[in-house]
Amino acid sequence: MRILKCSIVVVLVIVTAGAGCSRHAPAARKHMQSLLPAELTWGEAAEGLQCRLRPTKSVYPTGENPTFNIALRNQGKRIFAFQSGGQAPIHRFSVDGRWRRRPGSPPKDGKILALGPGVEVPDMLVTLPEDAHPLLTPGRHVVRVAFSLEGIEVVSNPVEIEMVGPR
Repeated sequence: MRILKCSIVVVLVIVTAGAGCSRHAPAARKHMQSLLPAELTWGEAAEGLQCRLRPTKSVYPTGENPTFNIALRNQGKRIFAFQSGGQAPIHRFSVDGRWRRRPGSPPKDGKILALGPGVEVPDMLVTLPEDAHPLLTPGRHVVRVAFSLEGIEVVSNPVEIEMVGPR
């Protein structure tokens, strides 16, 4: 209840601050957008399956493999099986709209987990492969990943990262 009251007060202060003059309205809107949690963004649903990608940090040194947290959820009616190991079982990745297959074969170790209706698997880690290095030049990049579960491709939301430092 206390959190709800504090949230209402914050929203009222932001709205009131932007209401007095039209030149302040864009600043108030921008500030309100930054209050929206990134967790609300999921990729498109594919037979009820969705993937959410979040970078572990927003800025990486050039040459470092970016690491991401992935959540996978099932809002459909089917039960899906997937293999869970040290890395999330992605089969493709995209940097700035250029899709690439993950090199090598999928991991063979790990547990087979059931992803039933209403189930969410949070905080799986994935690191982009070495093949991504030529695409990750200094600057901002948009990254997406895709799973293949029982022949259904589940694509994540796009996230932005920044690579800094000399190439």
